[in-house]
Amino acid sequence: LKEEEIDTIMHFAAQTHVDNSFGNSFAFTQANIYGTHVLLESAKDCPTMRRFIHVSTDEVYGEGEDFDAEPMGEEHILEPTNPYAATKAGAEFLVKSYHRSFELPAIITRGNNVYGPHQFPEKLIPKFTNQLLRDMPLTLHGDGSNTRNFLYVEDVARAFDTILHKGRVANIYNIGGSHELSNLEVAKQLIKIMGKEDKMDELITFVPDRKFNDLRYTIKSGKLLSLGWVEMEKWEEGLRKTVEWYKEYTGRYGNIEHALVAHPRIGQNS
Repeated sequence: LKEEEIDTIMHFAAQTHVDNSFGNSFAFTQANIYGTHVLLESAKDCPTMRRFIHVSTDEVYGEGEDFDAEPMGEEHILEPTNPYAATKAGAEFLVKSYHRSFELPAIITRGNNVYGPHQFPEKLIPKFTNQLLRDMPLTLHGDGSNTRNFLYVEDVARAFDTILHKGRVANIYNIGGSHELSNLEVAKQLIKIMGKEDKMDELITFVPDRKFNDLRYTIKSGKLLSLGWVEMEKWEEGLRKTVEWYKEYTGRYGNIEHALVAHPRIGQNS
């Protein structure tokens, strides 16, 4: 960092899939907490450092209590409910401590679910898309009523560009979208886009739920909106573009059968 006079770190790297964290939690601690700590130690000794942007998640807030709950602002208490979210919350506290102890110019972001081309197929939308491409039934956890707010990847990229250039050091910014849908709704829309509506009943299956599955995450993004960011991609168009990409390029991932099972446990502890 010193040799190249680096002035900005945007720390996206993390283990992120909740299902994997139930079976391989030590890897999440290693990557998300220890990995962040290594970066912080390097950054604090770099005299040219002007921005350390730590990418966290809305999951650190824990679940929304019900569908009438108010959206959560950046000041909301952190109540993570799974090993993945807990490691991301732990990493946040390290980042905050380095700002206070060493005056590291840090900013934290907490974002909704990202979707779009190039996402590894363990995530909901590419997983369901790839299951449909193989005429496999969709594996919905529980009754499929849990909701997530989905934000198209290009809108997320614009959000980070805005925060990088306009965000204030020592602030936290929620990155939230306006497309809150249940997993069941997402499944039905993907079946329609893939032209398999006549097989709707046989393609939708329900499997045992996760160890714990947050009902929903709902966050306020007023601070980010005040910087000039707006969500631009419409849900239907973003979903269509995503499906078209996987139709053409899903072969790039090689054998992904391990990611398409109901409860993947990639790298599970023995």
